[in-house]
Amino acid sequence: MRIIAVWLLLPLVSGISIRSGRVIKMGLNNDLSAIQKYQSYFRKETFNDIIGEITDHKLSRILVNTDYRTAVTVDKLVGGVELPSDDLIYNHYHISAIDPAVVPTLVQTASTNHIPIHFVNFTPESILNVQTTISQFLGFTSYFFPLFILFSLFATFNSINRITGGNNKSGLPFSGRGNNGILGFGNDEEQYEFVKPNVSLSNWAGSQEVIEECRDVISYLENKEIYKEVGAVMPKGILLEGPPGTGKTLLAKAIATETNSTFISKSASEFVELFVGMGAAKVRELFELARENSPAIIFIDEIDAVGKQRGASLNAANDEREQTLNQLLYEMDGFNQNEDIVVMAATNRKDILDKALLRPGRFDRIIRIPLPDQDSRQKILEYYLSSKRVEGTVDVSTIAELTAGLSGAELKNLVNEAAITTAKNRDTTIKEQYILDSFEKSVVGLVRRNATSSPVTKQRVAIHEIGHTLLALKYPEYFDFKKVSIQSTYNGAGGYTLFSEKPDIKEGGLYTKDILKKRLIVTLGGKAAETIYYGDEFVSLGATQDLSQANRLAKRMIGSFGMGIELEVFHDGGDEDEAMNPFRGNTISENTKNTMDGESLDLVNEAFYDAKEILRKNRETMMRMAEVLKARSVLTASDFDQVFLI
Repeated sequence: MRIIAVWLLLPLVSGISIRSGRVIKMGLNNDLSAIQKYQSYFRKETFNDIIGEITDHKLSRILVNTDYRTAVTVDKLVGGVELPSDDLIYNHYHISAIDPAVVPTLVQTASTNHIPIHFVNFTPESILNVQTTISQFLGFTSYFFPLFILFSLFATFNSINRITGGNNKSGLPFSGRGNNGILGFGNDEEQYEFVKPNVSLSNWAGSQEVIEECRDVISYLENKEIYKEVGAVMPKGILLEGPPGTGKTLLAKAIATETNSTFISKSASEFVELFVGMGAAKVRELFELARENSPAIIFIDEIDAVGKQRGASLNAANDEREQTLNQLLYEMDGFNQNEDIVVMAATNRKDILDKALLRPGRFDRIIRIPLPDQDSRQKILEYYLSSKRVEGTVDVSTIAELTAGLSGAELKNLVNEAAITTAKNRDTTIKEQYILDSFEKSVVGLVRRNATSSPVTKQRVAIHEIGHTLLALKYPEYFDFKKVSIQSTYNGAGGYTLFSEKPDIKEGGLYTKDILKKRLIVTLGGKAAETIYYGDEFVSLGATQDLSQANRLAKRMIGSFGMGIELEVFHDGGDEDEAMNPFRGNTISENTKNTMDGESLDLVNEAFYDAKEILRKNRETMMRMAEVLKARSVLTASDFDQVFLI
């Protein structure tokens, strides 16, 4: 309102008339000339100084720039003599920077004290002419420039259509997607092209049943007419679910290669945006792109980034992610035609995906990609070793048996680590020992080869590890003993014992209560051996990790496996991952929790008692084995004479 007041007061001030930036009253020409030439030499003052000079009647006139941000005052009296109007002695001019908001106050004060105030343009007329010319030129280009852009785009699209023949297919540039496309394509030239994967199903070593499921998709895309005749409808979506590193992305690429389809791969995290609606727009353009280049396979990796259950987040107001998910649900099974389009996705957290995403019509088929079994591990190892120089004595089947539980990616890394070790040792062929050393490093960490330990420390570590070893050898029907060492590792372990369940037990997964109880006994063997040798008061902290593993296993036996006495048919509602879900709810009563704790502790106590009894009866054997281990630092299964076993 204060700025508006300036315009209301302007007609009340005498001597003011502005037209097109030029002062009409010619008596001000001298002042304007002085301002335009010498204002940098004017004495500067503040707005308060101007008000004081007005009230003291020291000014003859005031000039304000038309932008209302600069004021110039002209002295009235010099030695009692009024300055002539044409005096250009600039020392009698004062300049002040003002705020437009104070202009009404300045006008009111000047009017009250009968001091004329003039609003003029301080910019020289020559500059005004240049500014006018530039303004007119910019006005012209504002019309011409958009026409130029449209003409350029039209010429570019015509060039693309000439290259593609008006039919954008896999491997060729596609029209209508510029550098700033909503999918983010165009950051470099390669992203204007669809790169076909160069892998096939033969590159994936795993369960034959999984390959057959993938061949169903290939068969449909290659023989659509046969399927349509019998009324068969191909699944619209295929979800590949399994642990990390099992080859889910490789399978999706292989299907695209086998069917000669356009392969469009995106990570679900690329749809996550800050602003609501941006992720949904990306999904729309992704499917539009697939329809233009059908047959196509859309592969979305780590789909749980956008496919989590709606309303199950701590941030319930995450509208952007939910809108993105809603758009994905619509595109997969909405009103749009998705013929010759297959949506594939990968995740290792199917349990947190929204139910609407998993229903028939969207992800109709869910293919579980498990960790490779022994035969699959052997094939994977043979595949990665085939491209390297390997010593002929390498027993791949033994390595495959030893590496139970490793994924395909971990096996690839194992072979690569062995190759690195080979090169480091200036060898030309990969030996079996290099592979075993790489596996050991991945399990127990980097071994400290030159670690110096006192005889007392070696004795304690040897006693502890032999406790595990003797008990693992005690149950040959359940366990395969591999190796025992008192070499410390950089993971903080003073020594380690490697053993595992028999292959048929691991592959079948049918662990009995007896097997798990024996596993508890072996796990507590180190603490039991120290207790027998040193006494209850002198057991070290070396058994801390063993106690953690034993108690965790015992709790799962009671809570998840139904191996309790009172809780023989009880289940706590899920595995450890689900138990950490804050939305799962606490449905277990305090009484049941106390019973679980009591029975799991009974299992651990019973196993510890059995371990001590076995080692106490075989104390002499334990001590001899410990002496051998202390002298040699490392012992394998072949180093133990069967005569020591009970």
